[in-house]
Amino acid sequence: MRTQEHLKLSSMAALIAAPWLKTAVWIPLAASIFIDVDHYLWHALVHRTLSLKAALRYFAQADPPQLPEARLLHHPLVLGLLLWLAVRTRSRLLGLILAGFLFHVSLDVFHVKQMGHLKRTLSAQAKHICLQCEQQFAALQLHTVYYAPLLDRYNPQHFVVLCPTCHERAHQI
Repeated sequence: MRTQEHLKLSSMAALIAAPWLKTAVWIPLAASIFIDVDHYLWHALVHRTLSLKAALRYFAQADPPQLPEARLLHHPLVLGLLLWLAVRTRSRLLGLILAGFLFHVSLDVFHVKQMGHLKRTLSAQAKHICLQCEQQFAALQLHTVYYAPLLDRYNPQHFVVLCPTCHERAHQI
């Protein structure tokens, strides 16, 4: 899921929670957005650069690797530890941070499930033939041709399946 989508959905959730959380609403909002700092830190360590531009370019490539080590704060053990600490210390702050993290991770899980379904469906419809080069491949990649508004985000009309080479080319345009 793109950062803009996370930001929009997290902001909507914050607006809904505002009557109950009052001024503390910024805590889960910030946590739900800044949880992705683990991606940047992983990139900085592995690629030995602090360049945000390089990290954004890496994660914006056609089919970036989905490595668990790049998603440390998303890991169930880290979330479980945060839950244990929040309960053990009776910390409202840690509980609100955990709420933001869980909201973000739930959006990620939903997104991955929807995108996987789209990829399988569109690949089967295309008979595993790349729509660009018309070669048959065992595994095609899902390419977004139109970034739709949130409510229409997972409409199959906004996607095509391409081979890895054509997909990379499509991202260079």
